[in-house]
Amino acid sequence: MKQLSRLALVLLLFLAWSARLRTAASSTALALTHVTVIDATGTTRPDQSVVILDGRINANGPSSRIKLPKDARVIDARGKYLIPGLWDMHVHIAGLNADPAWSKQVLLPLLLANGITGVRDMGGDLEALLVWKREIESGTLMGPHIVACGPFLVSSGKKTAEQYPVANADEARAAVRDLKRRGAEFIKVISVPSKEVFFAIADEAKKQNIPFAGHLPFQVSAQEASDAGMRSIEHLLYSAFSLSFSSKEDDLRSRLVAAEEKGDSVAWEQIAHESDATYDKEKAAKLFHTLKRNRTWVTPTLASLDITAHPEDWSVDDPQLAFVPPSLAKQWRDSLQDAAMKERAAWLARQAANDWRLTGELHQAGILLLAGSDSLDPFVFPGESLHRELVELVRAGLRPAEALRSATTGAAQFLGREQDLGTVDVGKLADLVLLDGSPLESIANTQRVNAVVRGGIYLDRAALDKLLSQAKSAAASVPAK
Repeated sequence: MKQLSRLALVLLLFLAWSARLRTAASSTALALTHVTVIDATGTTRPDQSVVILDGRINANGPSSRIKLPKDARVIDARGKYLIPGLWDMHVHIAGLNADPAWSKQVLLPLLLANGITGVRDMGGDLEALLVWKREIESGTLMGPHIVACGPFLVSSGKKTAEQYPVANADEARAAVRDLKRRGAEFIKVISVPSKEVFFAIADEAKKQNIPFAGHLPFQVSAQEASDAGMRSIEHLLYSAFSLSFSSKEDDLRSRLVAAEEKGDSVAWEQIAHESDATYDKEKAAKLFHTLKRNRTWVTPTLASLDITAHPEDWSVDDPQLAFVPPSLAKQWRDSLQDAAMKERAAWLARQAANDWRLTGELHQAGILLLAGSDSLDPFVFPGESLHRELVELVRAGLRPAEALRSATTGAAQFLGREQDLGTVDVGKLADLVLLDGSPLESIANTQRVNAVVRGGIYLDRAALDKLLSQAKSAAASVPAK
């Protein structure tokens, strides 16, 4: 009971502090002067001044030409680099490992302190997420923007806050309508019992004018999913994406469906080898053309795969474990001794190289990519994991500016919010990150967060550290189950 009271107290303090910040910033102009601005073009604009008023960028240009408001709070940012706020386009912050009973007061400040000003939640408690979203957008809670789908559609299992089973086409259509009615902003698919169900989801989503995205079901090719209107394909390995490039795709896909039903990872590995050996360049070119024509985005989630595949790199003393409840941290530490987990990790490690190669090929072909971290998987910590994803995208072949674009301008384009987000331009929402190093010189410099501007509110390093401290206290206060 004492632990629960501590958790409630931390939340109340966080909400009160959020409200004070909003009130303090509501009428005061903010000016960042002599800063180097970096946008999605990959070019730098040195010695700029950016004036922010009422939560939006009011003026932006060379410091010698920008007249600062008399009452502005002026931040001399010379030697710093200003980028648009970052979006993590694949998170789970209110479900699965992230219990909304505690994740609100832990993960929201953690994300913000890492420069993440927006997230796309890919499956969780819709009611909780919508409440948080309203509080954030009304100014009573500090946190990133939230775009949420609620429970994802699956082919079997119990109906929970995180998943919504659909056994046939009629149930699938009803689920799409129900989720839209409840406030979901898009539909996510994990698995389907048949192609018929997948195409029913696609058709109903089109009728309801709601986007759908998610895993590529094993029964469906990437070509079919793209033509059906799937907005983004999440993951590569987990979605068996590479099968779409094989000259033996139909045979391999039917075998994969059978192997998945039996839980046969050995067969899956053999299928993956055969897929690589039967790579068809003409088929790949045709698929790339389809994805580009349909503007189907892909979210590779490389960092989470790399982390999950290499538990030998996990540390029981990882300082990021302070941001998860003690019982969950213990569960993750204990999993290091789990033979089944190690076997699965070894299998993932053997398959992982294909994801990096395929990501590079998708990028070279001009396919639109999103940056998503798949947190909160074990040792995939929100905030930090998005920065790791940017590093992995560069390792896969993107230039630093292109990786940065996937988490800024790309996210804005995908969401249809280019008028508000994605660049440092007049009229845009003032969601910005001030860095101590240039991300164009090294993408790892996105981790060197000096300050964050969220909706015009300036959070300096001391304020960000306070957010991190509150998140740690809230995590430590979660009662053991």
